[in-house]
Amino acid sequence: MKSAELRHLLVDLGGVLAAFAVLVGLENVVVGLAHKSEFTASWEMAQARSYLSPVALAAFVPFAVLAVVLGRIAGAHRVRLLAALAAAAGLALGLGVTTGRHFASWAARAPFVAVVAAAAGGATLVLVPRVLRLRPATIAALGLGLAALAWTLDVRVLPRLYPALHAGLLAVTCLSWSLGWLALRGSPVGTLIGRVALVLALAATVFVPRASRAVANSDNLRRVLLEHAPILGRAVRLAAAVAPPPPLEEDDGSLVAAAAGVASTRALDWSGRDVVLVTIDALRADHVSAYGYRRPTTPAIDALAARGVRFTHAYCPTPHTSYSVASLMTGKYVKPLLAMGAVDDGETWPMYLRRYGYRTAAFYPPAVFFIDEHKFKTMQAQGLGFEYRKEEFAAPVLRRAQIERYLALAPRDKPLFLWVHLFEPHEPYEMHADHPFSGDPTSDAYDSEIAAADALVGDVERLVTARRPGAVFVVSADHGEELGDHGGRYHGTTVYEEQVRVPLVVVAPGLAPRVVDTPVQTIDLLPTVLSALDIPRPSRVRGRDLGPLLAPKGAATNDEGLAFAETDEQTLVARGSERLVCARKIGACTLYDVARDPGERSPVVDRPGRVAELRRLTAALERENGKVEASGLPEALRRGLQGDRDAAEDVLPLFDDARADIRRGAARCAFRLVAPEMVPQLRRALVRDEDAEVKAWAAVALVRLAAAADAGARPAEPESALAAKALAEGGADLRVAAALAFASVGDGRGERVLVERWERAFVPEAAAPGEVDEARALLAAFVQIGARAAVPGLIRALEDVRLRPFVVSALGALGDVRARGPLLEVLRSERFVHMRAPEARALAALGAERDQATGLREALARFAGVPEPTVEVVAIARDAGLLRPEVGGVALAPPKAVVSASLRVPGSGPARLLVLLASAADAAAPRASVDGVPVALTPAGAEVLVGDLPELGPEARLQVEDESGVRAAWIVRRAPEIPPPPPRAWDAGPSSDEIP
Repeated sequence: MKSAELRHLLVDLGGVLAAFAVLVGLENVVVGLAHKSEFTASWEMAQARSYLSPVALAAFVPFAVLAVVLGRIAGAHRVRLLAALAAAAGLALGLGVTTGRHFASWAARAPFVAVVAAAAGGATLVLVPRVLRLRPATIAALGLGLAALAWTLDVRVLPRLYPALHAGLLAVTCLSWSLGWLALRGSPVGTLIGRVALVLALAATVFVPRASRAVANSDNLRRVLLEHAPILGRAVRLAAAVAPPPPLEEDDGSLVAAAAGVASTRALDWSGRDVVLVTIDALRADHVSAYGYRRPTTPAIDALAARGVRFTHAYCPTPHTSYSVASLMTGKYVKPLLAMGAVDDGETWPMYLRRYGYRTAAFYPPAVFFIDEHKFKTMQAQGLGFEYRKEEFAAPVLRRAQIERYLALAPRDKPLFLWVHLFEPHEPYEMHADHPFSGDPTSDAYDSEIAAADALVGDVERLVTARRPGAVFVVSADHGEELGDHGGRYHGTTVYEEQVRVPLVVVAPGLAPRVVDTPVQTIDLLPTVLSALDIPRPSRVRGRDLGPLLAPKGAATNDEGLAFAETDEQTLVARGSERLVCARKIGACTLYDVARDPGERSPVVDRPGRVAELRRLTAALERENGKVEASGLPEALRRGLQGDRDAAEDVLPLFDDARADIRRGAARCAFRLVAPEMVPQLRRALVRDEDAEVKAWAAVALVRLAAAADAGARPAEPESALAAKALAEGGADLRVAAALAFASVGDGRGERVLVERWERAFVPEAAAPGEVDEARALLAAFVQIGARAAVPGLIRALEDVRLRPFVVSALGALGDVRARGPLLEVLRSERFVHMRAPEARALAALGAERDQATGLREALARFAGVPEPTVEVVAIARDAGLLRPEVGGVALAPPKAVVSASLRVPGSGPARLLVLLASAADAAAPRASVDGVPVALTPAGAEVLVGDLPELGPEARLQVEDESGVRAAWIVRRAPEIPPPPPRAWDAGPSSDEIP
């Protein structure tokens, strides 16, 4: 490269950095003004300008280099290369935003990811040439506008949710803002600015360690920026990594014991009484009328509160249903236990009570375990230990009938523990006709859901009181719900009041009505009930006995209470009216006083001693978790065996541990994590380790890593030979691992081992049930090696709703015609809407025979006609050649702008028209008519529009006109949804009709 060209590159680099420095300065101003009330003093923003702005500028250098490189590529008019890069970025974004349960199936995830990647690449291919024809100043203005839009979206759209989305918006912000440099590029002033900015950026890079140390103790500043500033917030994270806060002093456990205030004497006597626990999903306390809400949302809960004890500040341990319910039922902080890989004994509230003569029954939806479902397999399989249970989605009318029937049939020979979990307030919110609210779009539907749940609370109370008078009633929630309070929506992301504060009302004979302001937590309920029933408290149960607070005389006035809550990003400790919220990954804590600041907007700045005390308590609570439950394995190994990819670096030193079991665990971690950075240590273990099992696992891991590094790579001969020996002679787990490793490189020598493992673990009534993650690995291996021997076992596994999407995809990829009939039978009665399209695609891929093709078309027509149509079926039917005029369809290739055809529509009655377009994006609604009568079409999918038709005869004349091109049209009869099966309970008794 010539020196002149290098100088130009460096000036461009400096110019881009100068533009970014302006962006950082603007963010300082905007955040400082918009969130002025959250800062404790003006010097905090001065610190942001003086220390964090240089850190942000230094962190931007890679973006600046990328911007210059992309600019050079664009300047050379290499648009196709830019489009390819944009498509790769779109692919990464699509993968990043589809990690939730709605995209658990690759059949749903892959098309979405492909569309995002194609859209990014296509938009680049179309727009870049047009943009390059504009003047530099115009391009700069467009870039600045796009950057401002992306920055605003980063701040306001789903904050704290979908990290990949926000990373993409940050990239768009930075790269688009870089275009502002074009307004000055080439001018003498621009050249000077570029040179100066380059020097300043280099100086900022050198200044990063000192700047990071300077803000290490500015907790409130770092917390505000982390929550509200996309660029400076990332600078906070970088500074925390460079200069982490010093560790807090170790505690001998006295802090936790003193704060918990475990009661020494029994304060309540509920011996022999029935206990009824009602929990409501996503119910925040301040939307309950008894807690001061302006709307009459909860008359039933209000009536209970008027008769019993209402806790104004009760908290869940984690604002996710699965973790919160598991914690409630075990009396432990479950999230940290699972994160550490601690072995839980599985003892739950109903198990304790059954041991002491109680009958137990539960009514709850499967959604209880939707979040991180794989971590709760034991609890889910055991039904949390209840002997009678109905685990299903049930509308309030059905649920009431189920509970009424149970209470009518349950013998009176034993006291009863009854748990009912109501799902109604959970999103998506629906307006209930019986409970209308209007005037506040943010919460109208949410409040209507609460009112519907409250009505069922009243029904449960009346039913129980009529059959079993004198019962103890406890009403609470699993977590709250954010409605924009701190810029976000839903739950699971923060520990602010709206997400973790829940209602708690206890009604029991002998309890005087009153209100308790002391902070408590839902894990306190189990030890409270055990104490009141005179059941010994197990040593592993956490929480406190609330008996002294519930007893008629109440508790001491100096009881500050205790509550602890956490998410992946934050922790909360509540004592008295104070709430310490800590951003755990940067070590920044902010104190609030909810007595004077219920919305947690204004930090408390005049109590440094209290902040230090509560920080020590936070650290002590986190250290106490898992002391009993955790195994003797090193923490890094526990994390690695749980699949924590970030543990890979920490596992590496364990290969040199003196204990063979530790080294074996490290090698197994390497196989599971598939982390390339572990390759050198694995090769070293393969040569030097004296333990044969360590060497075998290392070899198997290296074979698998060879495929991960390069799709066409083959493992080295020593590794392959030792892995082959493990496949032939190793234990069961090692043989399966070796077979999976060979399959990953396309080697099918372990096919029989994999098929046997599938038969043992994933067919109905399997001998050794496995987890979904293992099933997906086996299915991928079957497809990779074309293992048709697995097809019979896969067909049997179609009964498993958890596995069905993955099994269906594998059967389609394997192409074995034996799967046609079973897949068609499954499709015909498929009640899960999201599974219908993948099953139909798999059948189409298998090339169904004539009768099966007819059955496939009939099933597709049915699912196109139900109230919630599966719109993908039009494209599937078209691609499978199933659309013909005699069955109401017409397919066109290439797409045409006008369709006119006479169609015969099977069946009779009202119909529906579905139109598949080449592109429905930003296109005007097409003009369509049937028998000369116009049909209004509305979008129902990415490229599908639908319109309902009145009563239609067997013959119809269809005409559709559209500029974007019609690919297919199909008239189907409207059909009712497949009815649900009769309600079924997973009972411990002899049959589902007999109350145990």
